[in-house]
Amino acid sequence: MASFFAAVKKIYFTPNIVLWLVIFILPVATSVFMVNLFSAQLLQHIPIGILKEDNSFLTDKLEKSLRGNPVLDVSIECLSFSECESKMVTGEINGFLVFPKGLEKKALRLETPVTPLYMSGQNYLTHSFATKEIRSVFSHVGSTLFTHSIKEPITVSIHSLGNEKGNYQGFLGLGLISAIFHLASILSTVYLFSLPFRDRRIREYFTSVNGSKFMLWASTLFPLIVIQSFAMIGVYIYGQRFLAPLNSHQFLILSSGIVATLLACSGIGIFFVGVTGNMRMATSASGVIAGPAFAFAGATFPIMAMPFLVRCFAFLLPLTHLIKIQSAMLLGAYAKSSAWDSIEVLLLMALFWHLLGGMILFKRWGNAIKKETGEPINLWGDTA
Repeated sequence: MASFFAAVKKIYFTPNIVLWLVIFILPVATSVFMVNLFSAQLLQHIPIGILKEDNSFLTDKLEKSLRGNPVLDVSIECLSFSECESKMVTGEINGFLVFPKGLEKKALRLETPVTPLYMSGQNYLTHSFATKEIRSVFSHVGSTLFTHSIKEPITVSIHSLGNEKGNYQGFLGLGLISAIFHLASILSTVYLFSLPFRDRRIREYFTSVNGSKFMLWASTLFPLIVIQSFAMIGVYIYGQRFLAPLNSHQFLILSSGIVATLLACSGIGIFFVGVTGNMRMATSASGVIAGPAFAFAGATFPIMAMPFLVRCFAFLLPLTHLIKIQSAMLLGAYAKSSAWDSIEVLLLMALFWHLLGGMILFKRWGNAIKKETGEPINLWGDTA
């Protein structure tokens, strides 16, 4: 253990600010920023305008329903089409509806009249929310045209499991935390394991652990996993306070998933270093693979709708399985078994990548020492 702690001191307790920026400061700071960025509730009171060319009972009822919708805010009733366009240009409204002449007559004749909706294409998210609510209002009003005796035959109450406030910290914030640490873990591993190659100090590091390849691997990896595990769990606790509280068992499952994910990510990083033996190339490979991972992890687009090869790629990403664990914890006790299944997959990933990456890296260590000293050294026999 003396050689282990000597190596840890040599690797981590050095005046290297980049090391601590990569493994701790930037992931935590970025995650906290993202959590607070998505602290607002779901979009409400989206300003829209209406242009009534048809003054009838149906248009009045549609207007009343639109004004009663909490997501929409009918802030302007335009007198002309050009006025509505002008309000959109100035940003006072995000869109406007035109109730054309003869709307009620066509509806009563079952001719399915069309009500034009004009929205700005610059903000897709706002556009989607407003369009969804407007369609809902029109569908509801249309279904009650011939039920005048019942003012509101059915209403809808929307609830979000595990995210009672309906904010983006639950929908995207925690997922982005996972994506940030997913990338940071791979990059940190690449940085730490490729640093001796960059500085040509492999022989020096091996001397500090009495020539033991396993001890050098362990003294580099384990402190990194401990530091990032506590950092990631801490940020999760910070973000989770806005959502439904986790019980002790759920917290244990989520923490286990985090540790398993970091182990799998570090194995991938070791593999990249072993294959390239170069910090720049290994970092580039990590960025290409882990950078866009959030888009394939199922948080923003359903995996089941992806092409088969893309689904295979998503399955190979540790982030995909961590997102599944995170989602399962929001669904209650009956989702625990699926969470443990994802943890088992992550542990198998970690074992595979560490075995494969370690074999390649140990061999590259031997070649690098030969280049440094010109002397053959047997790295396949441990002295620790």
